[in-house]
Amino acid sequence: MKKTITLSLMLMATLVLSGFIISKTANKNMETIADKDEQIINTGFFYLKEGKEKDFEKLRSRGNVLLEKYGAKIERVIKPKMLAMGDLDLPDEIHFAVYPNLAAKEAFDKDPEFIKLKQDYIATSVEKMFGFATKRDPDFDFFREIGDATKTYGIALIYYKEGKKFQEQFTEYHNAACEIIPEFGTHFERFLIPFASANDLVEQPNEIHRFYFDSPEGMQNMVQDSRMQALFPKRDDSLKNLVFIIGEALQ
Repeated sequence: MKKTITLSLMLMATLVLSGFIISKTANKNMETIADKDEQIINTGFFYLKEGKEKDFEKLRSRGNVLLEKYGAKIERVIKPKMLAMGDLDLPDEIHFAVYPNLAAKEAFDKDPEFIKLKQDYIATSVEKMFGFATKRDPDFDFFREIGDATKTYGIALIYYKEGKKFQEQFTEYHNAACEIIPEFGTHFERFLIPFASANDLVEQPNEIHRFYFDSPEGMQNMVQDSRMQALFPKRDDSLKNLVFIIGEALQ
């Protein structure tokens, strides 16, 4: 069933190409692996079987308890409401699980109870899934913003065009845009660099962003701002693909 797109949601779709990145330095080192002591953030995209939502809730709830044994947690669960941009089947849930380091993640994956949970619930409740192991961008200068279930969330998968010049061009664009965006109430919870992919369904993006909006009105004003309008051509020419999902927080 197609979703009706309201004016505010259409503006959110515009926002994702209107600069939602806080400043980071140019020429960043895109490492392919994480250091052994570096925090790991798993991003999981889940498509549930019809009528199996309650079973999946049991998996999520018990899995979160088990994560605590390893100093980890599910810090955010997003319920997607619409695909505002890009080509992707809309997931039922998006999870962000944070591990203190790679060893903790590997230990959790081998936990006998977690293995049993997967056998009992994933096979019966999940139609398909994909995900990425990510780390924080070391050049990303920000402080943690915390939203809640009253906010509208955005999840963005960002793909540069091939070539260093396009990454640098995008960096120039967003460094200028980030001087404007905070005026309009956009808040960032995570800015992530994927280094591994656990799927063959979706290409690994260059960056994953998670953020929320204070109000549709502020977003509309930002999109219409003349400074942002002047930046859009530089942005458009730097990306080969962008997937933007709008949703609400379940956790």
